[in-house]
Amino acid sequence: MRLRLFFAIPLILACAATAASHHSFAAVYDETRLVTISGVVTEFKFVNPHAIMYMDVTDASGKVSKWTVEFAGRLNLSNVGWTADSIKSGERVTVTGNPTHIGSVRIAFKRLVHADGTELLPAGPQRSQTLEEERRQRALQRNQNQQNQ
Repeated sequence: MRLRLFFAIPLILACAATAASHHSFAAVYDETRLVTISGVVTEFKFVNPHAIMYMDVTDASGKVSKWTVEFAGRLNLSNVGWTADSIKSGERVTVTGNPTHIGSVRIAFKRLVHADGTELLPAGPQRSQTLEEERRQRALQRNQNQQNQ
């Protein structure tokens, strides 16, 4: 019995630490508000569990703040065509997103506009539309197969 506890307790603690390390959106970000920032990208990390972009944002007085923009993960973004080159260091962008509850210089991505006017949007709506179209196509194929039998 003690041997089981000896192995069980570290396993439980490890699982709890892993679960706690991934935050809830609502616990960090205010989904009722949107902010828009413009600045220069200093780094874009196309990784899981969340892609991250760092940017320098200059306010009206000339003070530069280093902002962090959190995106969905690499897999979700790549499913709708994003790559590691979708956002480049040194480019000027405008980002709209949900701010944190505590007012830190961090937002959850909702929309990004490049200097040339092209937009990047979240994976969610695009992916949902793609999945729905794939479902429609499979249903159509099933119906055709049943009619041919």
